[in-house]
Amino acid sequence: MKGEQTARQLQTLRSFYSEHVVMKATQAGVSASPTYKADSKTIPVPTTFILDVAEAFRENGLLVRLVSPYPWPTRQGRVLDSFQIEAWEHLKQNPGGIWSRREQLEGREVLRLAVADSMQASCVGCHNTNASSPKKDWKVGDVRGLIEVVQPIEAILAGSRALSWKLVGGGTLGGLALLGLLLANAMRLIRPLSDITRSIHAMARGTRDQPIPHTGRSDELGTVARALQDLQEQTEERARAEALVTHMARHDALTRLPNRILFRENLEQDLVRVRRDETLAVLCLDLDNFKAVNDTLGHPVGDALLKAVADRLLGCIGETDTVARLGGDEFAIVQVAASQPVAARVLAQHVIETLSAPYEIDGHSVVIGTSAGIAVASHDGADPDEILKNADMALYRAKAAGRGTYRFFQADMDASMQARRLLELDLRTALARNEFQLYYQPLVDLRASELNGFEALLRWMHPTRGTVSPAEFIPLAEEIGLITSIGAWVLKQACAQAATWPAHLTVAVNLSPVQFLSRTLVLDVVSALGSSGLPASRLELEITEAVMLQDTETTLATLAQLKGLGVRISMDDFGTGYSSLSYLRKFPFDKIKIDQSFIRDLSTRPESMAIIRAIAGLGTALGIATTAEGVETEDQLRVVRAEGCTQVQGYLLGRPTPASTIPGLLLEFENKRSLAV
Repeated sequence: MKGEQTARQLQTLRSFYSEHVVMKATQAGVSASPTYKADSKTIPVPTTFILDVAEAFRENGLLVRLVSPYPWPTRQGRVLDSFQIEAWEHLKQNPGGIWSRREQLEGREVLRLAVADSMQASCVGCHNTNASSPKKDWKVGDVRGLIEVVQPIEAILAGSRALSWKLVGGGTLGGLALLGLLLANAMRLIRPLSDITRSIHAMARGTRDQPIPHTGRSDELGTVARALQDLQEQTEERARAEALVTHMARHDALTRLPNRILFRENLEQDLVRVRRDETLAVLCLDLDNFKAVNDTLGHPVGDALLKAVADRLLGCIGETDTVARLGGDEFAIVQVAASQPVAARVLAQHVIETLSAPYEIDGHSVVIGTSAGIAVASHDGADPDEILKNADMALYRAKAAGRGTYRFFQADMDASMQARRLLELDLRTALARNEFQLYYQPLVDLRASELNGFEALLRWMHPTRGTVSPAEFIPLAEEIGLITSIGAWVLKQACAQAATWPAHLTVAVNLSPVQFLSRTLVLDVVSALGSSGLPASRLELEITEAVMLQDTETTLATLAQLKGLGVRISMDDFGTGYSSLSYLRKFPFDKIKIDQSFIRDLSTRPESMAIIRAIAGLGTALGIATTAEGVETEDQLRVVRAEGCTQVQGYLLGRPTPASTIPGLLLEFENKRSLAV
């Protein structure tokens, strides 16, 4: 038992030394050599290390050998004896066993015991690439040699032969004392290995019961102990780093709230409770007017605002609820309560009121709002993805309802969103499939009573849906970021077709506010003019008042660049929305287009006449042309002409028509000009 324990300890020591000392040292550029004592810059190879360790046992009569039948250069001429040959044959087939025998060796009676010396992962690569290696196909677990422990038993037996009946009592005590000394001596040799082995096992279990022992020793065991201590410190540091990474992967770095990943995991666990005796609601929240805070006060203020919002949300929820930041200005709450949907309605109203109260951020008074969408499990979903999707659809409906409110999920929302997704998929391929077409509506000069241009109007000819209304697909294109590429196509197509018209005709193209924010807008206009050869003076770009609400300096700079190209700029739908006379003072527009709602209400709302008169008079005073949109009757035509409008368009003078019909329309208009105006 003592011999096997010694052999196993050396086996463990060799394995640890190979894996955690030699491998680490070689990775750091330190070489391992059997001649390390002559070279202070190297460390011993595992075999040399074990043999040197074994020297410590010789003073007690214990002999440790490493033998192998493989012809290594350092073992030239070495021949295995009969015990070693038998042990090799047995242990090669049974690497986990032992082979022992009592015999005479060099005149002494000994007990010889051997265990297998197997290849470790750290050894395989080195041995397979070493030019001196006896074979090149080593694998982990291959038996490459034997660890033999030879124990002399003559001292014990000699003591027993000298015993006599007269000294039985004293001999017994002496034997016990001798046995104690032997055991103490053995433990003095074996305890360091046992201590280090215990520490290795503790590290393998992920625990640290005590400091690594024997680090103060100056021998090889001390080297191993210090390497083990270094490894333990690195392992603990790595564990702390991994714990931090794990926490960061599941929490928002700004607000410290759970992120989408952890929120979903918690929701999945909470849904288990729904199957018992409680109900659960998910609230998806989106901050209203948050983008304006970022744009006007900067992102640092926006970040501080998000942290303040997180603090207020934490104050709104109960102990069993969870609040998370899903990204941007989107938050979510899981509320577990027995009285749903009443509890969710109360919480949503409380959250809306709480987040709407003013904030003091870095000396700025900030006011925002929030909208909420609510889905209740399991009525609105049984798994995390479904219930989150439904809550998000309810949020979309709440925002469409005017913001600052909440909506519960309803089944028809899913059908509406599915239809929207299908429309989005079709819209993404419409340009590549050539499904867009431009129609043109005549613009008539009232003073000269002649046709002086057309407004280009985009139409989507869907192969199965038919004609899709611009009111349906233009907002969607703006939302998903397709309006820039579609707008560039419209510019190029309109300029190319207008270049084939008579030289006095202009073409007007509408620009989306989203398209106007694109950095490529000016380049798109230049490209369209350049490729078509259309003079810039024949192109008219129409913008809405929403464009002027954006970054004023950037907007005015872009307008100035377009104006510098020679392009004409028109203010479309003037008189609605955020109309301001300051726009006309900030930028010299070429034309004001009076919104068709005022023309339509001429016969029913007297104030419409006053507005038309005021806008037309303003245009005359500023030297800006005015176009009346939506003229459909002779009476409307007579009024806008009498009030001083310079241009008119509408169904009375011509409906939108494909480009292919324009030559015939020009001829027809010329023949009937006197009747039309």
